[in-house]
Amino acid sequence: MVSKLSILKTYYHLPLEDQFSFTYEDEHYYLTNKPFPLYYQKYISLLQINPFKIINNIYQQKNSQGYILYQVQSIPLDIQKIISISLIPLEVKTINNIKKEWIQYYESILIYTPLNSLEYQIIYYTLFTLCQLSIELLNHYFSSSTTIPCSLQHQTIQSLEDIYKIENIILDITVHDLLKLYLNDFITLQQLEHIFNEHNLTSKELQLLLCYALFPKSCLLYYHEDNLIQKRKRLMKYNKKLHALILLLQKYIQIPLFNWIK
Repeated sequence: MVSKLSILKTYYHLPLEDQFSFTYEDEHYYLTNKPFPLYYQKYISLLQINPFKIINNIYQQKNSQGYILYQVQSIPLDIQKIISISLIPLEVKTINNIKKEWIQYYESILIYTPLNSLEYQIIYYTLFTLCQLSIELLNHYFSSSTTIPCSLQHQTIQSLEDIYKIENIILDITVHDLLKLYLNDFITLQQLEHIFNEHNLTSKELQLLLCYALFPKSCLLYYHEDNLIQKRKRLMKYNKKLHALILLLQKYIQIPLFNWIK
């Protein structure tokens, strides 16, 4: 079977590693011999855009032994449209399934944490407490059989380039992107409140948003890559954003008096 690396070298003269997508000379590319994933096809259909341009190979042909090279185009980012799409339910999950996913995720990361200093221990137990608190809050608001809508979301939103990455589109709870956009400073707290009202988010959705916000996935995502200083900075930023979000949500939903929340 021909490899992607061989195709890139032979047909495009690109000396790159064999991977799903890549950046070359500040341009983003995607090489595939398969149709786009169904989730992604649905996503760009809802966005009503085509973010890809087909690149001819050195023989001025689009097809290179069954592979096609796409270049990601610079398309103006419409945050409001992305949010609107993220709130369109496609499937559902039960609260029980969500709890299992969250527990499995944080246990897979925190179980291997070295606690070789007091500060490491403080960060570890803070994250662990937040994870436990998010599960406790899910139990407070919802029964295990409660169904939660899921929609097209982005696995990560660290930069504008993440928005159109094919492998980044997933099916997750509808408040996933909303929280990521807020935590990563794409929208302000005031804009977030405007979205609550503009889209008429229900108490159930806001309760789920609070539970998900307490689950410190943005800190856990890079936990094993960050050094101690980076861990501390990431946690401090997260705590500040979380505190502001809790104060906002208190205007819309009842929040139980956990000792940790001040």
